[in-house]
Parts: sequence; C-alpha cells; structure tokens
Amino acid sequence: MIRKYIWVLVLTAVLFIPGCAGGDREDDDTLHLAMNSEIVTMDAHRTTNDYLVAMNVFDTLFSIEKKEDGTTEIANSLVESYDISEDGLTWHFTLKDGIVFSDGTPLSARDVKFTFERILKLPDSAQTDCAIIIDGAQEMLDGRADSLRGITVENERNFSVRLTAPFAGFSALLATPPTVIYSEKLVTEAGEDFGVVPEKTIGTGPYIIKEWIRGSGLIFEYNPLYRGPEPSAKRVEMKIMEPLVMNLAFQKGDLDILDCLYLDSAIVNAIYKTDIYRDHIVSVDRMGLNFMILNEDIPPLDNIRVRKAIGSAIDRMSILKSIYDGDGKLEDGIFPTGCIGYNENNQGWLKYDPELSRKLLADAGFGNGFDLDLYCDSSASDTVKNTLQIMAENLCDVGIRTHIRTIDHASYLDLRNSGKMSAFLALWLLDYNDPDNMIYPFFGSRANTKVRSNNYYNESVIERVAAAKTIVDETQRLEEYEALEKQIVQDDAAIVPMFSLKHLFVINDRVESFSPHWAGWSESYFDRIILK
Repeated sequence: MIRKYIWVLVLTAVLFIPGCAGGDREDDDTLHLAMNSEIVTMDAHRTTNDYLVAMNVFDTLFSIEKKEDGTTEIANSLVESYDISEDGLTWHFTLKDGIVFSDGTPLSARDVKFTFERILKLPDSAQTDCAIIIDGAQEMLDGRADSLRGITVENERNFSVRLTAPFAGFSALLATPPTVIYSEKLVTEAGEDFGVVPEKTIGTGPYIIKEWIRGSGLIFEYNPLYRGPEPSAKRVEMKIMEPLVMNLAFQKGDLDILDCLYLDSAIVNAIYKTDIYRDHIVSVDRMGLNFMILNEDIPPLDNIRVRKAIGSAIDRMSILKSIYDGDGKLEDGIFPTGCIGYNENNQGWLKYDPELSRKLLADAGFGNGFDLDLYCDSSASDTVKNTLQIMAENLCDVGIRTHIRTIDHASYLDLRNSGKMSAFLALWLLDYNDPDNMIYPFFGSRANTKVRSNNYYNESVIERVAAAKTIVDETQRLEEYEALEKQIVQDDAAIVPMFSLKHLFVINDRVESFSPHWAGWSESYFDRIILK
C-alpha cells in the first residue's frame, strides 16, 4: 500500500497545475461534469443505483430541501396541497395546475396511479418497496389484482392514497427519485424504448435527456416547458472518465466540479486540501453507511461465530485513516450518524481484535481458516478498491484466505441480485431521513435479503422490521428500531458496519454556488448549480 501511495504522489506532482481553471469559455451556460461509470438504465423503476436522469428529467410529488442549519424539510413539488385523515391511513392530494411533460403532454392524477401500478407490475421492478405500504399493493405483487385499489383518481388534479397502516415517512418517501411520476401515455407509447432511448424518456423536470452515448456519457438540455425557475446551466455534459483523467480534466478547466470521492486520498491531500483550493472545497456529510454484507446461504458464512470473527478481524479505523484521511466516523450499527434512529446505545461495541477472531474461528471448527471470495465492482473508485485490499489483508491475517474477485458492473449487479454473491462492501445512502429507509431495503422481507445477497435467516426479525414502520407512537417506534439494530448487527452479525464518510467536491471559478445532494450522493440536481 505504501508503494502505491508513493506512486500516486509522484503522478499527481506531474499532473498538478496550480489554480482553479475554467474562466472564459464560449459555452458559458454549459455545465461540464464527470462520472466514473456507465449507467445501466434511465428508468428509475429498474434500478437502485442510476438516479441521475430521474433527478433531473422527472419530478416527484414532494422534494427534500436542506436548510441552512443542515437539517432537511419536505416541500411540495408536483403537489399543490394535501391533507391526511385522522387515522393516518388516507392521504388526499391536489396536483399543481398547468404542469406538462417536456413534449407538452399534460400531467394528470391518472399518471400518479399508473406510476405506482407500474412499480408493482413491472417484472424486473427494483422499487416495489416504494409502493408496498399502499392498500392493495401485495395483491398486485402476487398477481391477484390488475389495479391498485389504494389509489383513487377523482379528477385530473385530485387523487387519494390509502395505506395499509400509518407511515410517518410517507411524504418523505414520495420525495425520492424512485417515485418520480411517469406519463401513462408516453411510457405506453414508448414500450421497451422507455428508459433506453432519450427522445422517448420524457419527464416534467428542468431538463430533457438529449443524448446517451454508451461508453461516453450523457447530454442534458433545459426543458423550456418546465414549470419552475429557469436553471443557470442550460446544457449539461456528463462524461465518463477514469479518476486520474477526471483530475487532469478539472485542473485544465475541462470540468466544472470534481467529485473527490473518485480520487485516491493521496491526490486529494496533495492537491486539493491546500491553500490554493481552500475556498473551492464544498463538503457534505454522507448520510449513509459503508458496510460488509455476508451471505448466510454460503458456508461457512452461515455460522454466526464465523461472521463475528470477520467483524473483529477488520481494522476499520486504520482503513478510515489511511484510505480516507480520517474524513469520516466509525459506525457500529445500521443507522448512521444523522439518521433518525441513530442511537449511542448501539455504538462502541465493535472492536478490532484479531485474537478474538482466531478464537471464534477455532470454536467454529475453522482453526485452519477457509477461503472467501470478496467481490469488487470494476467501476468502483480507487478508494473502494484500496479498502477491499486492506480488508482482505486483515482477514488473511486471521486465517481467512480472501480472494478479491473483480467483475464488470453489470455482472456484479446481476450476481448480487441473484442472491449468490458471497461477500462485498456495500454503501447505502439515505433516500429519505427515516430509519425505515436504512433497514427495510435489506431486512424487511425475504425477497429483500436475497436481492442484497444477504439471505438473512431470522424470520421473526424480518417480520418485526416490516411492521416497525407502522408504529404510530414515535418513542415506541424508535425503541423498536434500537432493538432491531442490536439484534441484526450485534447478536446475529448479519453485517459488518464500517463507517460513514464526508463527501468533498471541488468547484472551479465558473461555478458561483453548488448545493450537493442533502445526503451526500455523487448525483446532483443540476438546477441547484449556479454558474457565474
């Protein structure tokens, strides 16, 4: 690892070009950005990863806005007004008047019902969790109903949604990218081209998707029919680049914003954490968790002593300091710092203890160790790859012969979703600030545990996770989440919690202001970037 860092520092010395380039350009209203890998789809219903198009081409019923004090609040987006019944089960909505899709097709309440029915009916839907709380959703999933009885369309602008149980986080859920509203007419006409062909992937948001050039990137242009304020950037070019190329492109002025998460921390320290760039750094806490998932369907990971041994074998603090320059915090539970449900009672218990790991392995009958495949997405950043390398070294030190298996992005997702990936480093960032959003996607159903390649076995806990969101009393609800967190992480060792991180960006001289996603995502809302 030391040799690697020395090599990187030498390389950055060659690449380093002082200053914050990007001054005068002919394309003054074009924003230049970069990402490190290809998206798989533009259809938010078919992904849990690719939300860039959903965030900028479509709209949600509500939005999540970050206040000056760092907290968040729910604001109306497509919704003009709403009210909730006394029992918390029925939500009535009125849509804003005059909203149209970018081709001029009017938005109607029928589109809202269509959107949630599509989430439930689409054979390869990845977002059924977003609709399961609606009355009649389970019947649609089971194939026992063709329509969603919980959504009633009254007229073009008014509709109601009936839930199976009260859910305090419902309005926040309706502000997440997976719940962007689609046009029934346009999606039906597009057929299988929707989410694949730009001109047939049409929303109500501030941008249209002009081009998707596979292997190269995407081009967005301003939607002149957008109902909201006109964005500063009228065109956005998002290119796919290797991290070192991103670094050089930013320094040359070819990129307006650099996502430091893609870069090795040695580069960030040597170039950007300096006086030259001090006033150009934008930092946000990533409200999420980096953690190791262990597949309980694959021996010997079905042995609880083995899983606990893995947790004790990893030197998390060393990784945080050496790979991430200490820009983060160790987390010992499911709910990270800043998430509703975070509880100090479940912190501080997980220690780096290789001797304990060896004892646990011996007690489990694996005194001579075993072989473990630890999977890596080929599109992962250098920091993630370096993290996996140290994790593998830590595990090898206690006798777990760890083999890092790097596979391409699409194959990685396919293997993980099949439930057959043995072990991997996961990252989950909040879609909305509610404990349900951290715990339910992984432990709320048997199907969820499979698609995350966890295959968690404790059925009673799975049932409790599913029921927790419906607890009306907030104190009781948080007490239940505290108990569930302890059971899953400490008692059952279903995951190895690692850390939460800070997310650093660097802006050049063309950018007046940049507001990152409130939860620290790499994806951003383009209309919240102001050019000079």
